Amino acid sequence: MHFTGSRTPGRYPLALALLAALAASSAAKASEAWYLSYRQWQAYDWPEHATSTSEVSRSQRALGWRRQVTGGDLGLDYDYQPLRLRAGEPAHNGHLHRVTAGGQWQWGRYRMAARAGLAATSNMFKYRDFHHKAVNGQVAAFRALADGSPFSVGIGGDHRFGSFGWLPRLRWASTTGQGHWLMDLPVLLRWQSPGQKLAVRIERVGDRWATLDSDRVVESALYLREWRAELTYRVSPARRWRPGVTLGLGGSLDTRVEYRDLELGTVDRTLGDALFGHIRLEW
Repeated sequence: MHFTGSRTPGRYPLALALLAALAASSAAKASEAWYLSYRQWQAYDWPEHATSTSEVSRSQRALGWRRQVTGGDLGLDYDYQPLRLRAGEPAHNGHLHRVTAGGQWQWGRYRMAARAGLAATSNMFKYRDFHHKAVNGQVAAFRALADGSPFSVGIGGDHRFGSFGWLPRLRWASTTGQGHWLMDLPVLLRWQSPGQKLAVRIERVGDRWATLDSDRVVESALYLREWRAELTYRVSPARRWRPGVTLGLGGSLDTRVEYRDLELGTVDRTLGDALFGHIRLEW
């Protein structure tokens, strides 16, 4: 594997923060879990006013590992997302792969979350010809307003709103008889019922995948971003030899994709809204 192209200044603070957090994490009282998941979206209309033969199909397969540790968790995740754009001459093949490692940790008033890894189209993994945009990740750091306070303020950096950028964050978490609430503005609102059987999640999702055309000449990137709302129901918990099953139903709103077209240059299109179904198995 080799990297080409210029260096990306913004990725080094993220990598250093992730390494520091991993080094400081304790494995005491750890527990592990594995998961497999699959999402399937309704077809998006492509482009606007096009015939039904120009629909965009989208799905996602994912697997991962989680380890609960004192004060947080660690994880390794892989997902594959075919996004089939049947228009123009994209400088990519639409097969998006992403592998990341990271977690979240808390020390007193301080909380940190960080993930880093590779995100690229399949031909880059096939030929091991990666340019600098394949390195990707996100990071956030918070400080509680006081000991035991449900409110904390912080800053986060990621690709949720397009190019990598830093945004102020406000976090509030509370557990009552009606369940657990988590608000992380401006990117997440989540509610879980007592026992975590039901959950509602509204979040901003967005990331970047490095791309390479079929001739392995044009180095670019694809950005996919949306608002996502999902209701999940845990059908059964994991047993000794039986996976836990969770079903979900949701919608992707204001889905946008930006990529390089060999004829038109940079294209930024709205795919629109679509419902999706979700199944997740856990061990």
